Amino acid sequence: MEFLQVSLGGNRVQQWLCALGFMGGGFLGGKLGALILSGMVKHICRKTSSPLDDCMVETAKQPLTWLITMGGIAYGLSVLDLDETPRLWANRVVASLIIVGLSRGVAALLDILIGRYVPVKALDPLSKRETDMQPLLKKLSSTLIWVIAGVLILRTLGYNVSALMAGLGLGGAALALASKDTLSNCFGSITVFVDRPFAINDRIKIAGHDGVITDMGIRTSKLRTLENRTVIIPNSIFASTPIENITAAPNTKVSQTLAVKTSSGLEKIEEALVLLREIGSTLEGTEGNSSAGLTAVSGTTCQITFIFYIAKEADYMATLNAVNFAVLRRFEESGISLG
Repeated sequence: MEFLQVSLGGNRVQQWLCALGFMGGGFLGGKLGALILSGMVKHICRKTSSPLDDCMVETAKQPLTWLITMGGIAYGLSVLDLDETPRLWANRVVASLIIVGLSRGVAALLDILIGRYVPVKALDPLSKRETDMQPLLKKLSSTLIWVIAGVLILRTLGYNVSALMAGLGLGGAALALASKDTLSNCFGSITVFVDRPFAINDRIKIAGHDGVITDMGIRTSKLRTLENRTVIIPNSIFASTPIENITAAPNTKVSQTLAVKTSSGLEKIEEALVLLREIGSTLEGTEGNSSAGLTAVSGTTCQITFIFYIAKEADYMATLNAVNFAVLRRFEESGISLG
C-alpha cells in the first residue's frame, strides 16, 4: 500500500504504525503478563497459610505491568529512524521511567514487610515500646529509596553526579547552616527510634506540654494536649529536653493532706491513720501499699499526709472520688472530725 510508504516526520507511516503497535502491545502485554504471573504465583501460594505472599504478589503486579509497558515503548522507539540526540534522550527518559516504576514497587514491598513484621498495637501494654517504629520506618525507607532513585535518574539523564556532589561539597558549610534545624530534627527522630522514650498513644510531658503523642514524622511530631489541642513539636526537642512518660508509670501516686481536729483525741487520730492506710490499700482501683503519717501538730488541728497509688488500668477520677468518699464515710462512722 502506497499510504504506508508515505514519509512523516522522517519515518514512513508503516514505521509509525509499527512503533505504536509495539507501544500498545507493551501495555496490553504488561497487563496480561501480570495477570498470568500473579495467577501462577497465587496458585503456588495457596499452599502457604501466610497472607504476606498474596499481598506481595498484588503489589508486584503494578511495577511488572510498568516494566513490560516500558519495554514495549523502548522497542517501538527502536523501530523509528531518529536522529542521535532525540534517540538518546528518548532512551534516557524511558530508562528514568523504569527506575521510577521499580522504586515504587520496592517502596510498596518494603511497606508491606514493615507492616507485617513491625507491630502497630502491642498485645501487652508493657511491650508497647515498639508501636512507634512502623510509621517512622516506613517514612525513612521511602525517603531512602527515592533519594537513591533520584541519584540514578540524574546519572541516567547524563548529569555528572560526582560533579554535583563536589559542588555541594563546596557549598557544604552554607548548606549545613541552612539545614541545621532540619538535620537536628531528623537526628531527633532517630534518637527516639533508638532510645524509645515513648510510643505513639503514650501520654508525656515535655517542654511545658502535657498530652498524648498521636503521630511521629521524620521532622516533627504531633501531641494532643489535655485541652484537645494539637501541638507540633520539632523532633530535635526530644533529644535535648527531659521527657516525662506518664503512660509508662506502673501507677499514679496521689498525695493528700488532711486536717483532723485535735479535740478528736489521740486515739481517734491514731485510728484515722489506720483507716487511711486500709482505704488506700484495699479499695478497688488502688494498688500497692499506702501510707499515712502525722506531719504537723497545732493547737486546733493535726495535719496528716495520706499517700496512695491508683492502678494504671483504673479510672483515675472515679478511683479518686471513691477514695475520698470512703475517707469521709469511715471518719464519720468512727467519729473523727476533720478540721
